[in-house]
Amino acid sequence: MNSLPITPIQSPTSLYIKLGESGSWEAECISNGTLRLGYRELPHDLCNGARWSETEKYAVAFSKDQGAATRHINQVRLFYEAPSTTLWITFQADRLWWCFGAPGIELLEDGTKRRQTTDGWHDCDVKGKPLYKAFLSGKLLATQGFQGTICSVNEHSYLLHKINGTVEPHVSAAQDALQALVTAMVPIIKRLHPKDLEVLTDLIFRQTGWNRTGVAGGIERDIDLDLLSPVTGERIAVQVKSRASEREYLDYRNKYADMRGYTRFYFVTHSPTARLETMALAADDQSFVFWGPQELASYAARNGLVGWLLDKAS
Repeated sequence: MNSLPITPIQSPTSLYIKLGESGSWEAECISNGTLRLGYRELPHDLCNGARWSETEKYAVAFSKDQGAATRHINQVRLFYEAPSTTLWITFQADRLWWCFGAPGIELLEDGTKRRQTTDGWHDCDVKGKPLYKAFLSGKLLATQGFQGTICSVNEHSYLLHKINGTVEPHVSAAQDALQALVTAMVPIIKRLHPKDLEVLTDLIFRQTGWNRTGVAGGIERDIDLDLLSPVTGERIAVQVKSRASEREYLDYRNKYADMRGYTRFYFVTHSPTARLETMALAADDQSFVFWGPQELASYAARNGLVGWLLDKAS
């Protein structure tokens, strides 16, 4: 993988290519920065010379019917003739890969055809964020189910936004609305009774799959929630305080350092002092996590707890 462009990419069209049967050429092409096509039956000199009518008899010979032969020729034609402005994509392992094809097709000894990319294959957006399949639209991912070798990408606009690290206007509007909702929830959360804050925190963790192993607010005075992941077996501890200062935050961080059996400790408060917020923001300890009112509001909004909060406030 080569260095990423520093400016947003532009392309009038995009094509998906399957690199070899069952992806047999994926690793090689991505490593070498190339595109590769089979179709050994179609003579390279005819394809390279754009003599497509003359390739028809060769395509018919290995096709089921005339329609299939035409589809095969059209795919090969895209490989040879797609301009360098065309965006190419493929999927390999858990990621989306993209590139631009350089002009010129090379005939390999085994009869397959190869095209160089302009600057290699990329698996990140232009801002350096990996393009994991888990965070891509199902409509785009459906492209990899294409039964042929090369096809147009229907989700072209969405694809460009993903690669450029931007979002489509309707998505941006929804994100703005969600952020407005989160902002509106903050004052409601700050007015919660300490017991209600504890319940809200418990509900957030439950909604995200954690199971409570002990009674909230039980006999362990340094832990309000003792939680277990039923999938990974990870165990975490949570302390909930309505108001908190930097001294209390440091005290609990020191206490957690002496605890055993927990992978993380969450310190949750809806009303931290300004100094505590500054301290927590600068902290770089992934095992001791701070949640203030913004984090609580965000998790509540994303996990279906807005109605619960509104009922408490009204």
